[in-house]
Amino acid sequence: MYKVEIGKSILDVKKGDITKETTDAIVNLNNKTLDQDYGISKDILTAAGNSVREECIRLGKQPHSNFVVTGAGNLRCKKIIHLIDAVNKDKIVAEVKEVLKACDQHNIQSITIPAIGTGNANIGAKTSLELIMTGIEEYALGTATSCISQIHIIAYKENIYQEYIKAFEIRISGNQKYNLYLKLYGKDVTLIKGDITDQDTECIVNLTNQSLNQNCGVSAAILSAAGSGVKDECNKLAPITADQMVLTSGGNMKCKKILHLIGPTNSKAMVPALEKILEECVKHSIKTMALPAIGTGMAAMDPSDSISGIIGGLIQHFEKVTHTSLTKICIIAFTDKVYQEFSQAFKTKSFEIQESEPYSENNIEAIFRNPPTWTDMGTDEYKIIELSNSSTEFKDIEKKFLESAQSYKCKVIKIERVQNVKLWRSFSVRKLFVDSRYPNERNCKLLFHGTSIETVTDILYNGFNRSYSGKNGRYGRSSAK
Repeated sequence: MYKVEIGKSILDVKKGDITKETTDAIVNLNNKTLDQDYGISKDILTAAGNSVREECIRLGKQPHSNFVVTGAGNLRCKKIIHLIDAVNKDKIVAEVKEVLKACDQHNIQSITIPAIGTGNANIGAKTSLELIMTGIEEYALGTATSCISQIHIIAYKENIYQEYIKAFEIRISGNQKYNLYLKLYGKDVTLIKGDITDQDTECIVNLTNQSLNQNCGVSAAILSAAGSGVKDECNKLAPITADQMVLTSGGNMKCKKILHLIGPTNSKAMVPALEKILEECVKHSIKTMALPAIGTGMAAMDPSDSISGIIGGLIQHFEKVTHTSLTKICIIAFTDKVYQEFSQAFKTKSFEIQESEPYSENNIEAIFRNPPTWTDMGTDEYKIIELSNSSTEFKDIEKKFLESAQSYKCKVIKIERVQNVKLWRSFSVRKLFVDSRYPNERNCKLLFHGTSIETVTDILYNGFNRSYSGKNGRYGRSSAK
């Protein structure tokens, strides 16, 4: 299921067991004496253990409000927020707001809320989700500052989860309170339907002409909103070339900077253009930026090609760049048509990312664990290790290489192990995804491939791909094509 941004919080609907959640806090549906021994409360109190039961008994005898916060005992969360008699349909909105208020009071940054009312209270799943989301909306949009960054709504039963997904989709469709959200390589990427001139990111991107004075489309709106000061800056910096970018102040707008460039005119130029934009932002230590719907204006590019290029450029950049100043990228779609096309691409990419994610704690740990044969990396991201010709690893590789070369007379002089953390993690994620799709297949094979000396450094840092095929890959039973 994809995620959305509401206020400053990321919201999603998920299927699972709330007692296994690792958020800062989970919500329990309890009674006034805090000893409800059925339904979700029984599950949570049993899993939490005696220390939480004893705390509940003690606090249940004291005067309290509509919620009580306790420790989490044996659970993996830090706190339990016990909602008192919250299964009444007329109370759910107010109770959800109370939960979120409690989060801010106790500096709880992530919270998991159960499917309130769908058990013994017999509230329909659609109604339940709508009431929960109303409470979240009213609190998130009515609170100036909040520490809550993540809100999960969790359903244990499959039928409830499916109903929740349908209701969630309907609720957010075309609703400008919500921004679609992606997490790419640890960076927040949001899709916003709105006006780029109104964004409060550190920098916005302006696609303009050679003279920096384009008087139509989004560029004209940006210059108009920025004011005469920015126009004067542009006049001094113009003209620019097709591969040049210039940075000005944000003028009268909320942003601090505007990055001006001549935009790509076709889909093939999208990914390289995005990479250059991101590199320029990193060069100037920019943390947050807003992009227009590149190419969908004067270039008349199909919106699906535009968003594919934007996301492709983001992925290409963050695969290569491990240390970056960027933390958040906002993609701004002004028209309904472009927003709908972009939305579909966002949802598709969200599902792809979910499918490529590990499915268990062991997989999560394994995906970031370096191979056991590697020399200790310390804090380094990259090392080249020359193997001893007497080592088992050397002999094993030598044997396999000579077997692959078959009748060709070859002599192994030196073998070096490339320890590149970024490439190993990228490979591990892809392998896990392929293994999950084709569990009974041999999905990983060994390939020996020649190349020209000029490409070696690039391969060591950025990895091997099809573009190197044909470069001295002449011997053996397999060659890349």
